[in-house]
Amino acid sequence: MTDQEIPEGFKELKIPQPHIENMGPGFYKKDDNELFMIFFAKEEHSNFYDSAHGGALMALADFCMTSSMMQDRNSLVTTVSFHTEFLAPAPIGSMLLIRCRPKKIGKSLGFSEGDITVGGETIITFGGVGKILKK
Repeated sequence: MTDQEIPEGFKELKIPQPHIENMGPGFYKKDDNELFMIFFAKEEHSNFYDSAHGGALMALADFCMTSSMMQDRNSLVTTVSFHTEFLAPAPIGSMLLIRCRPKKIGKSLGFSEGDITVGGETIITFGGVGKILKK
């Protein structure tokens, strides 16, 4: 992690999934109908170009997307479909602000979209569908 300050209102994220825990520490904040998460681009998740690997960024985006569809920590949501548009790189050490907005949450499916920004610049947009296994 870097010496960057975590913005006010964020809490440390207790991560129940080892592949996401490995990318932490992470932080989160729920604001109205949006879920925000913060992670840092780490050296061990870099590509040949000294930026975060796209697959690592997709894993974080997918985690935020399915988390945004959960009613509480006991909910269980899995990904049905996920799409990503890569717009710019995330340099190693940069703070990744992930924002996700559920568009519709039904009885068995949820629909959500979001983005990842670095220093105010959108680097990724994403969205998808989640299957709600347990509310």
